[in-house]
Amino acid sequence: MSPSWSPDGSRIAFLSNRAEGWDLYLMNADGSGVERLTTGATSDDPAWSADGRYIAVERDHRIEAVTPDGQDRFALAHDASHPSWSPDGKLAFSRDRSLYIREQDGFESLALRDADQPSWSPDGSSMAFVRQGICVLDLRTGVVTQRTHNPADESPAIAADGDIIFVRNAALAIIHPDDTISDLRHLPSPAGAPAPHPTELDRIAFQLHNGGNWDIAVASLEHGNVELLTSATWTSWNARV
Repeated sequence: MSPSWSPDGSRIAFLSNRAEGWDLYLMNADGSGVERLTTGATSDDPAWSADGRYIAVERDHRIEAVTPDGQDRFALAHDASHPSWSPDGKLAFSRDRSLYIREQDGFESLALRDADQPSWSPDGSSMAFVRQGICVLDLRTGVVTQRTHNPADESPAIAADGDIIFVRNAALAIIHPDDTISDLRHLPSPAGAPAPHPTELDRIAFQLHNGGNWDIAVASLEHGNVELLTSATWTSWNARV
């Protein structure tokens, strides 16, 4: 579950319960070379830093930074979830359904109340989040714009061209900069956790409910061409239930 591209698009961090619990794993972009980075605690919401030095992940009700080699790990924020990095190393996260920003020196500030699931834009100018639909905070002006009004909308992710890919009723959709919305019905569902490729605008990773299990898939937004990178088993899915 929950794929996150490395900044150069060569690797994908993701979650798996293929061992005794949900942990953070790393694989090449073609699904090869899988490595386990954490053990012993349920993990959620991995997010790769823009410089490639760390993967933020929620573990034990706090956000930790994990190095891609798994050799170093330290806490970034407590009672926090849904980490998202800015291009210059700031960290946005949710706490008590409010949006906070952590500076590189560790100082935390409240950015918005009644906001969840932040996702920083690749250029650092804005942040998408969930509040009775998908909203966007302009970080230069502080203006919040409601982009959708469907409470079922979740998991926004801003692509390099300004499109916002999100989940509506377990299917993927796109909000374009002109506020038109495109569904992605040619992609399979139930799907979740969309992750636009950092440099290839047509490419996306996401989690796909595949035959009773969650797997990581990549696809073309325009043509489909879905490729499964993992192959879960019913046993591993049952381990979570």
